[in-house]
Amino acid sequence: MKKRYAAGLALALVGILSGCGQTAADNTMHLAPVELSEVEQATTEKQSGVVVEYHFSGNNTEANGITFNSYTWDGNAWQNMDKPIGAYGMGLNSGTGKIIFRHDADTINAAYDIEMTFPSGGASTQYGDSSELSKLPTDNLTVAVAGQKKPIDDLAVDVEIPLVVRVFNTDGATHTVDINAFIEPDSSEELKNCIYADAITATFVYDDSIPK
Repeated sequence: MKKRYAAGLALALVGILSGCGQTAADNTMHLAPVELSEVEQATTEKQSGVVVEYHFSGNNTEANGITFNSYTWDGNAWQNMDKPIGAYGMGLNSGTGKIIFRHDADTINAAYDIEMTFPSGGASTQYGDSSELSKLPTDNLTVAVAGQKKPIDDLAVDVEIPLVVRVFNTDGATHTVDINAFIEPDSSEELKNCIYADAITATFVYDDSIPK
């Protein structure tokens, strides 16, 4: 049984969301990927897709929560797997928070757990469901992982953005995938040829039913 990872990190088409080199606009979010150090990579067997981490903070935003959506590729389109999961009342303007996607380094076909640290000091973990992934054949199974590559300074409230995209293959070859495979799937050769693909998106939201 062979298990290999290939990671390709790319920037989504977020020109309308990000003010490059400009002062961040109010009522937006700052979102930045975190590069793993060599030491941290060693603790995950240098499998860069095992841990994907982001830092986020509010730019005088009204957003008070974040929702995550999980998708699978059906061969033609991305299909939402379930209702979004969310966390609220985080005080997004009070500091820096973390989003970490993590799964067992020894299991290639495992779902990500989503670990969150809120700017206001709290923490939460949403556990992934690996029931569908566990059905994948494991001989020569490989996965390519993509995440955002550069910081986004002006991510608008209620805008959904992909944070992780994975494609699985059983040819034993090394593959790469671009985060734009979620935004422009028709342009992704990796999606056309893979046996399975999944993605997780995030949306910073405002819910007026949450006490301030």
